[in-house]
Amino acid sequence: MEFEKKLAQLEETVKKLEDKNVSLEDGVRLFEQGVSLTRECLASLSESKARITLLKEEMGKVTETEFMP
Repeated sequence: MEFEKKLAQLEETVKKLEDKNVSLEDGVRLFEQGVSLTRECLASLSESKARITLLKEEMGKVTETEFMP
C-alpha cells in the first residue's frame, strides 16, 4: 500500500479512536492497527529519505566533477 493510503487509513483510525462510544476491545484493536500503520508510514518515510540522500550524493558528485574539454 502506498504511503498516502496508509496515512489516510491512519487518520481514519485516529478519528475512530477519538469516538467516545468505542468499546474497550475495539479501542485496543484500533490502537494496534494505528501502531502498525504508524510503523509502516515511518518505514516508508525512512526509505524515501535514504533514496533522496543517495540521489543528492550522486548529484553532488556530478556537480563537483571538473569539466575537461
